Amino acid sequence: MSQEPQRSAGAPDDSPSSLPDFSAAGDRAGLPDYAATSGPELLGEPSEQARHRTRNTMIAVIAGTVVILAVLALILSQTVFRSALADPDPTAFDTGPRSAEGHSEYVPDPKDPDIAPPPPIFTQAPTTECTIPSDGGSAPSAAPGTVRGGGLQYTQPDGWDDGWAPGRLPYLTELDAEGRHVEAGWYSVVNLGRVDFPEDEGGYPGLENAAVALFQCYATTTGVLSFFGENPQVTDYRSEVMTVDGEAAWIVQATYHFEDPDLLESSKASSVTAIVVETPNGPSALVGDVAADVPEHAANLEEIIASLEVVE
Repeated sequence: MSQEPQRSAGAPDDSPSSLPDFSAAGDRAGLPDYAATSGPELLGEPSEQARHRTRNTMIAVIAGTVVILAVLALILSQTVFRSALADPDPTAFDTGPRSAEGHSEYVPDPKDPDIAPPPPIFTQAPTTECTIPSDGGSAPSAAPGTVRGGGLQYTQPDGWDDGWAPGRLPYLTELDAEGRHVEAGWYSVVNLGRVDFPEDEGGYPGLENAAVALFQCYATTTGVLSFFGENPQVTDYRSEVMTVDGEAAWIVQATYHFEDPDLLESSKASSVTAIVVETPNGPSALVGDVAADVPEHAANLEEIIASLEVVE
């Protein structure tokens, strides 16, 4: 009987039973355990380059947003906001029926001295020499109930029969006049005469300039201005062309208010008037002053002007 050969120590064993057993627990324990060693990984601080790149990105985003908002605001201001703030068309909306009852419309008066001062011709000091002719001559005879001077005549209103004696006035000859008593030594007076400007002052200056000179001279040489005061209020002023009995004429007129309200009891203002008319034998004129705030006297002045006639 043969015997199984003996295997020497350390010699390889080629038999299947000599392969390692990887399924054994001991062998499994020898492999690295990645599951046990895995876990959250901590990152380090960002670099300066990463920070710079992030900051530039944020700045670009913010700048882009600002630009977009500015463009939107510009578009809205030119469209929606402009139409909302524009003045509405006054005819676009029907406001319903209106009534003027209980209301009065204010219309500024261009002659109101509170809006505009009087023109320069309404000054205290005259702009001419106010020469009084050396030979005043005499007025032509007048028909009953009329006053005649130079080439003009007016109808005497009721109450104008105080027997006023005409004095001497600048640039007028052939004078006649009539007056109506106001109070104390104050009268409403209307004069007529022929216009006479001396040659050494340039002679007759024409309708308008002659009327301005007669107006200024009358107010400053007949005692009228001394009653008005140094700075009287001037209202209802006018200087304009007109016609008298079909002839060309110019009127200068204004109302002067006394600075001293206690000067007279019945009147506080006087209407000064100068009218120069181109009559056939040369210019003639009306000059005078009438109590402006005494209704009958003011009405009488209008009647006298309306009744003016050219006579030669």
